[in-house]
Amino acid sequence: MSAPLIETRRVVHPGASRFGRVLTAVGEHSRQSLGSIHEGETIQVGVERLFAALGEVAGGFRLIGGRLDQAFYHVAKPRDDSPRAVEYGAPIQIEGGAAVVAASGSFGPSLSGKPLLHLHGALADDQGRGHGGHLNVEQCVAGPGGVRVHLMTGSGFRQAADPETRFSTFFPVSESHHEPVGHH
Repeated sequence: MSAPLIETRRVVHPGASRFGRVLTAVGEHSRQSLGSIHEGETIQVGVERLFAALGEVAGGFRLIGGRLDQAFYHVAKPRDDSPRAVEYGAPIQIEGGAAVVAASGSFGPSLSGKPLLHLHGALADDQGRGHGGHLNVEQCVAGPGGVRVHLMTGSGFRQAADPETRFSTFFPVSESHHEPVGHH
């Protein structure tokens, strides 16, 4: 059996980079916690609730198992009519829901100060086929038994304009500084 061919592409963002793509924020009081998004809750509502229960407004999180009764995700593709290198397409629904394989996300304040999640992950449909991309946290709804979440606090993320990608993206912040690392 021969190995499958995988198409790759190089994406070059239109703006100038202000700094390297690997940024770090350190927290002296880091902690980890496990929780669950309840059946019927969206990922957005569940993760907001879990961080609020910890008294935190920013952090990282991972979905580590469970089932989504409603599963939606987006993929990014180049578009000739966009000032950015890629644009997220319309939501793709996985009919019948999906199992959570793995997902990693950022939680923190948006430009307006409201809670914002950004989550990329892998899901499996009922036939075992893989799906993945940017999970739509406002449309994905936890199924029976909920979705397990690993939360990390002590340093977190804040949305800021990124001149390189021309998106407003998350940048790391430490617990003692409220400005994104490298933000001017």
